Amino acid sequence: MFERSLVEGALNYAVETLSRLIAIPTVSPAGEHYEEAAELLAGELESLGFNVEILRVPGEYQSSKCPEASGNPRFIVFGRLGDGGRRLHFNGHYDVVPGGSGWTVTDPFKPVIREGRLYGRGAIDMKGGIAATLGAFKLLRSLGYKPRLTLEAGFVPDEEIGGKCGSGYLIEYMGRAPDYVLIPEPSGLKAPWHGHRGILWVTVKVKGLSAHASTPWLGRNAFLLASQVALELQRMISSTYPAKRSKYKVEPVEASMPTAMIGGVAGVVGGGKTNQVPGEFMFTIDRRLIPEESVAYALEELRTMIAWATHLVGADYEIKVDYSAEPAINEPGELYEALREASEQVGVRIGEPIVCPGGLDMWYYTKAGSKALAYGPEYRTAHAPDEHISLEELEKLIQIYANLIITLDKRA
Repeated sequence: MFERSLVEGALNYAVETLSRLIAIPTVSPAGEHYEEAAELLAGELESLGFNVEILRVPGEYQSSKCPEASGNPRFIVFGRLGDGGRRLHFNGHYDVVPGGSGWTVTDPFKPVIREGRLYGRGAIDMKGGIAATLGAFKLLRSLGYKPRLTLEAGFVPDEEIGGKCGSGYLIEYMGRAPDYVLIPEPSGLKAPWHGHRGILWVTVKVKGLSAHASTPWLGRNAFLLASQVALELQRMISSTYPAKRSKYKVEPVEASMPTAMIGGVAGVVGGGKTNQVPGEFMFTIDRRLIPEESVAYALEELRTMIAWATHLVGADYEIKVDYSAEPAINEPGELYEALREASEQVGVRIGEPIVCPGGLDMWYYTKAGSKALAYGPEYRTAHAPDEHISLEELEKLIQIYANLIITLDKRA
């Protein structure tokens, strides 16, 4: 166990840093304050003894690889401490979703502490995880501890829109993947995530024939055609996906099968008018993959379903892939055993790792060869009004991350 005064010092430092970070509205995909956040994080890492670079993603890379991003530049903070053989890398994203409505305790970007909780957008997802990481580094520095392994921190933007101009670019820049990666995403303290489901986003455009609304028989209403296609698709999805179950533990259990959500975005292509028969209508599909699937497989299956649905309806169509990310999985190994040992020293017993129902930046690392886990605070208020982190939980995470570094060091 760490000396109480040192833990309290590290916690106070983490709370102060987190408050400053929340106050910077790093909303994705706008990215209007990314440089300000990057400079704050780089300064903190430097104060903790890290060699730090602020990487600006090249404009050509951003425009070609990250169409979801705004035109504002993207900044990555990359810090390194030591030059040992093995590398332990902490990855965290500083971008957040919009503040949204429904807040009752404070405004989204005005952090406040109430009853042992720090409120603000990003407190959980995932500026709180970044603060816990920095707090762990602070704690070890206060102890005078110098790790034998190489300690790294990668603080990135754009995870909320796929991460290509964040973790994706950082992996390319590093050249060689770290041995171990800990991502302080909000998994909850009970168990780490050792993988996540994959993502496939497509847009389906159904074609009809435009005409004046006073003579609708001269056209083919693309909205009605698309509605029929969507209903046929939903019938096929409902009868097919429940039969596919992952062998891995996924929570909630409903996420252990593939899912597809139709119609997140929908509308008349080119804009519609009340007095015009819509000639083309589009809708999106959000398909989530279990770890046993690949994007290529899911896309081919979806193409087949859409082709059959449009055939039944008698409509022409187009499909466009908007975004995809492969699922990730890491078998429990040395990193998990070290994390379990580290958490037990703080009185936290973690269970067997589970699969995250959503998507993470983890796949960038696993496909490059890293062993990765996500482990962080309770997730229930992520993206929600009154997002907050428990200061008690933050304190435990600071100690667990510090213990993890020491534990892996012993095994080096």
